[in-house]
Amino acid sequence: MASTDKQKQSLYFPEEMLQEIMREANRLDRSLSWTMQQAWRLAREEVRKFPAMNPHRGRAEQPRPPPLDVRRADAPPRAPSAQVLEFLRGKFDRELAG
Repeated sequence: MASTDKQKQSLYFPEEMLQEIMREANRLDRSLSWTMQQAWRLAREEVRKFPAMNPHRGRAEQPRPPPLDVRRADAPPRAPSAQVLEFLRGKFDRELAG
């Protein structure tokens, strides 16, 4: 038997659909997992025919602003805030003393 990677995933179905899947799994004397895997294998190509849900399709690409942590090279360095200085107080004294 070929080894397969298994991954646990929770799926939520309407009650009637779940009951129907359970009846078929019982009829086939198979687990719910096996039944759903076979259903996916059979339905995969049909699902791929569905149109993609891309809300940005057809729109021109909008330029994105740079990330907030990127500063211009000519920007002056900023002094740490009082809160940062308070947090750092005493943290690196041993390392600075040598």
